[in-house]
Amino acid sequence: MPFQDWEQFCFPQENLKGGKSSVRLDESSRVVLYGAGYGGLMFLELLRKRGIEPECVLDRSPRKQGRTILGVSVRAPDRTVAEDATVIVCLLEMGKTFRQIKAQMEALGCQEVYHMYELREDRALFQDQPLILSPDRDLIWENREVLYQVVQMLADDCSRRTLTSIVRFLWCDLDQQIPALPMEDQYFGEDVYSLGENEVFVDCGAHVGEILRQFWRRCRGWFDSCWAFEPDSQNIRELERGCPPEYRRRLILHRTALGEGPGTVRVRNYDGSNSVIREDGEEEAPCTALDSFKEKLHPTILKIDVEGWESRLLSGAEEMIRRDRPVIAVAVYHRERDLWEIPLKLKELVPEYRFYLRSYLNVAETVLYAVPPERLSQKEYRV
Repeated sequence: MPFQDWEQFCFPQENLKGGKSSVRLDESSRVVLYGAGYGGLMFLELLRKRGIEPECVLDRSPRKQGRTILGVSVRAPDRTVAEDATVIVCLLEMGKTFRQIKAQMEALGCQEVYHMYELREDRALFQDQPLILSPDRDLIWENREVLYQVVQMLADDCSRRTLTSIVRFLWCDLDQQIPALPMEDQYFGEDVYSLGENEVFVDCGAHVGEILRQFWRRCRGWFDSCWAFEPDSQNIRELERGCPPEYRRRLILHRTALGEGPGTVRVRNYDGSNSVIREDGEEEAPCTALDSFKEKLHPTILKIDVEGWESRLLSGAEEMIRRDRPVIAVAVYHRERDLWEIPLKLKELVPEYRFYLRSYLNVAETVLYAVPPERLSQKEYRV
């Protein structure tokens, strides 16, 4: 697609000013949140910074009902809290599930049900959060030619369609459909690269080991070693408990954040659902560069999801990446500029890399794959 056609599709003329303001909240709003997961916890925290205290959090899961998160009770959806409330649905996708929840709440008498994306014009509300929930349209517009350069770098039609759809979604169109694949395939795009028998798998941002377990299942035990980096001590303990006994000798755990160099960071744990580096985090953790392990570590696969620190991590891993040319699967949904800065940085480090972009849940779980030619899969993803 020529640049002018691509620009016209992604940046419609009627939205050059950044779109219309939709929903806004203030201190007088009676707010109820729907969703007691990471999205709900993060949005609750953002509301408090604006002086807005949610009345409660609704959730369909009986396991979550009756709990208290961040001092707010979790309840089952019912008419007593629905009537006259503004319900904000905190999901990372605005699709079928949201429409079902909206219909359910309207049936209970609630007339104002919104997805949190519908508040994204209120940029002050979304300050200091590690997801692209309220996109910086000025930044995207200023870098549209660089974004198009990245579109041209991508190796297949699915990747180009994915990035094009993401840009249009961020700019103006909440209903823009983004090609999405099953979540269980995230970081393991079988149409992009193939697993070998002696992989050295490095999980940067290992959390409690969900991706490691996926790797073990897919490799069926045929791997060299796994390195897991995670700054949250609670997550490290759970990861270690969940490691199968037969793999423990090949699992190397490091409780550290990964960045440009040595230092310390603070970590906030969101009720076990996620951990984020924040200045007001409740726990201190060391930080180091991945290159500091280069004498012992020769990765074949780097999985990177570090809640907005991806670019810093890559800056601290340049020697290792140039030397070992691993397959890289990196999250690019925490900051707008990661959509262009990360592929350009990796292209400079290893010019031979082929690049693929895959979405696994709207924008919120988008992964860039950088793959050396010899590791490319023989499978083909048909759009």
